[in-house]
Amino acid sequence: MNPNDVITPARRLQILKALSLRPQYRAAPRNLRLEVEETGYPMTLTKLAVECAFLADLGLVDAPENGLIALTDEGLDVVSGRIKLPGIGTPEPGEVHGAA
Repeated sequence: MNPNDVITPARRLQILKALSLRPQYRAAPRNLRLEVEETGYPMTLTKLAVECAFLADLGLVDAPENGLIALTDEGLDVVSGRIKLPGIGTPEPGEVHGAA
């Protein structure tokens, strides 16, 4: 198994988790990158843009509006473990965020 097969889905989940903890579920790309890097997933702003484009194609984030990346309701469902999608990690039972 290629290490990227594990790292990429986990990094995508971490992007969603970081947004789920932000006020109004929005973040500037530079700030989001720093938050994700603090959890062990270093990346360039270009890589973040590519990952966010992937997540936007699935309807989990909205493209930057006024310079901010926004988590959608579907993205919050992924973070809370209510939706499982290929290519995106699944939260562990004890780390579920935003569960209603």
